[in-house]
Amino acid sequence: MDSVVQGCKAIFGGISRLFAARHERLERAPGRRPQILAIVSPGPNLAILKTQSRHSGWSLSLSDAGRDAARLRGLEVSPIIIYDRELSPSHWREMVRRFAREVPRPYVILLSPNADANLWDELQRLGGSDILRAPIDRDSLLGAVERGWQFWRNQQQLRTPSTRP
Repeated sequence: MDSVVQGCKAIFGGISRLFAARHERLERAPGRRPQILAIVSPGPNLAILKTQSRHSGWSLSLSDAGRDAARLRGLEVSPIIIYDRELSPSHWREMVRRFAREVPRPYVILLSPNADANLWDELQRLGGSDILRAPIDRDSLLGAVERGWQFWRNQQQLRTPSTRP
């Protein structure tokens, strides 16, 4: 009986390793991984974004100026935008509004040292999607990117006509 159990464990262990490897390949395949445009000033937040991007397999484009960000947006579709509020304290509203008007609409995450109900309401009115508190912590970043990537995939499914009868 023990040999049968060991045989089943070996078979199912191999199958689960096969599925895990397939899942990893799908996550890292082009078009199947989060694509992020981060407009963030140099410092610890940028370092965390770079490290987590490498670890998670995200496609990360970086910019530290709104002008450069507009140029980057013209070159590629970035489903998720992380915008550092402190980068331009007087213009962050304009940038969030500009990004939110694009079609398809990106998931705009505002990086801010504070996150209260008033800021959340204002961000929502401008078309932003989420707030990430600075300094960035890994779990909050992972959650925000996952929500953004899910938003993007759902939006793409709604834009694609169904082939079902």
